[in-house]
Amino acid sequence: MSTGSSIDVLLHLSSTPDNSRDQDLDAIAKRLQVDAAFRVEFGGGPFVWTNLAKVLTRVVKDGLDPEQVEQLMFIFRIIRNSVAGVTENQDQARVAGLPKLIQEVVSQAAHTHYGNAGYIMMLRAGVQALSNLLTGNEASKDYIWDSFLVQIPSPSCDRNLLSTLAAIEDETIVLSTVMLCYNCVFESHKRSALLFSTKAGQKLLKQLMIESHATSAKEDRKSFEMTYTFINHLIEQDFIEQLYEALKDDEQESEEEYKIRYHGEGFHDDVKEAETVPKIQELRIEEVEDEESTSATKSSPKENKKSSYLSQEQVTLLKMVDSRIYSHHEKQQESFQLQQQQSHGTPSATNAYDPFAVDETDPPVSLETTDFLTGIFSKVSALTIEVFKGLDKGGVGEHSVEDLANLSSGLMLLLGCFAHLSLHEDGQVNVRPKLDSGDDAAEDGVNEEIEQRAEVVPVPDWFKAQHMTMVNGGLVESAIELLRQSDVSLARVSKPVSGNSTGSPAMEANAESTVLSNTSTAQGQDSFFVGLKRDIVRLIGNLAYRSRHVQDRIRNCNGLIVMLSQCNIDDANPYLREYAILAMKNILTGNAENQALIEELQPIEAVDHPALQEARITSKLDAETGRPVLSQHKS
Repeated sequence: MSTGSSIDVLLHLSSTPDNSRDQDLDAIAKRLQVDAAFRVEFGGGPFVWTNLAKVLTRVVKDGLDPEQVEQLMFIFRIIRNSVAGVTENQDQARVAGLPKLIQEVVSQAAHTHYGNAGYIMMLRAGVQALSNLLTGNEASKDYIWDSFLVQIPSPSCDRNLLSTLAAIEDETIVLSTVMLCYNCVFESHKRSALLFSTKAGQKLLKQLMIESHATSAKEDRKSFEMTYTFINHLIEQDFIEQLYEALKDDEQESEEEYKIRYHGEGFHDDVKEAETVPKIQELRIEEVEDEESTSATKSSPKENKKSSYLSQEQVTLLKMVDSRIYSHHEKQQESFQLQQQQSHGTPSATNAYDPFAVDETDPPVSLETTDFLTGIFSKVSALTIEVFKGLDKGGVGEHSVEDLANLSSGLMLLLGCFAHLSLHEDGQVNVRPKLDSGDDAAEDGVNEEIEQRAEVVPVPDWFKAQHMTMVNGGLVESAIELLRQSDVSLARVSKPVSGNSTGSPAMEANAESTVLSNTSTAQGQDSFFVGLKRDIVRLIGNLAYRSRHVQDRIRNCNGLIVMLSQCNIDDANPYLREYAILAMKNILTGNAENQALIEELQPIEAVDHPALQEARITSKLDAETGRPVLSQHKS
């Protein structure tokens, strides 16, 4: 179809609604999709943008007619394809008021589709049109982002339209919405700040976290990947504190303020590859294939949430932070192993380019983010200590399943973040030196020789600064105090649970609580914190490694005895003893004061371990040496 014919079709529709011209509109949209020259010619035609605006203005004025839904889908596709990569067309569309008109029509459709597949197709095209209107155009980004978050087109338009769109369970709509948001905040601190200073922005962030949590088991979803990229960019801009605060539960928030959540069959369908492009630089949807599949939707109200220790959305944010830090640590290890292979002349496979990978030569997060996480850990650990003090002998307290699940998940995620932030690959040689055949005598000295030959890679300045930020923020003291209370409140499980035995109440409760049902964990709420002692000990051991400053802080807060008491088997904390022994080595190495304090300790009595009791072995202290002596009783 020629440019002249296309303009005639739009001129006719601007004055007279006529569904018989839908095939012509479809032909125009398809040609615009594949013909870049036609886009420029079409956009320069007389009254093209004003005619498109007239069609949408009539819809906004008269209301959305179900008979016009398909035609509106074609109109949106024409706009979407005509502005793709053509700045002049984007500017003319903005001057004609198309962004706000599209926003109004999309707002009506988002609340009236009620399972109609045609509405879903039209919504997809509308959101994609808005995204293409601003891609690569700073003026359009400011204009559209402001209209979404600050100045809504009219009182009838949904002031929380972005969160409404993100709640529609259609993969393409959610993906396009997040891509639109990412394009707006990309390398713009000012536009990112609007997310946190407006109610609409805060609701969008909450809804994205709700959807991320709902699809966390399906990380191959492109909408999940895009949300992760979007949140990561905000973290890179040092908005972690604002993000965390925006995601907290607000008990004063009324149920009417939440938008309807739509459920669609197409949400779990695969998205066509042509609908997405690499997402590191500005995102484009120029070559979008029109969908022919249908999807049905239904709605259900979102339940109002009460205030808790941590909200589920905050926990989801911490998961993303933990994933970012872990990926950075993995990249560090891969880089070091590659260096080792190259230094030993070992060929290595070339790693595939990962556009979402974090550069291991830079810190995983900024010092501001590290400092904030340290402060959050202090608050969360203090809350956890309060919970532990309220537990009775059976490990039961007055706490809901949701509160404890969020509190324990957030605490363990923070410990995981710090465990990797405090661990830098120092270049210790892992490959054993070659020994002459049959030279068994040399085997005993291998480990010592490896330690002496350890190649130390210079620790980057950002790691040293990061380490001091955590330490000066009181991480050591908070962790020691939490470990001290954990030792008092959490029963040590010293006997593995067999398949036939009922096991301890704590372990039984753990099996139930992993399901996270809405029932009370009457058998022991301490079971939510399985593995807590081990993770604290691992963190303290990492922080104390080659750090005299940390070694002294542990001693000054009376943490040596607490750490030494962890050198026991505890089946609720796998590998606790091994981590504790390694941690004590790091705490004592090169520190005469710590060593002297340990040497002053005297054994009081020998306590039989259940495993020894099963083998009919008892222990007692030798009166002269003070060492334990084992003896076995015959049956």
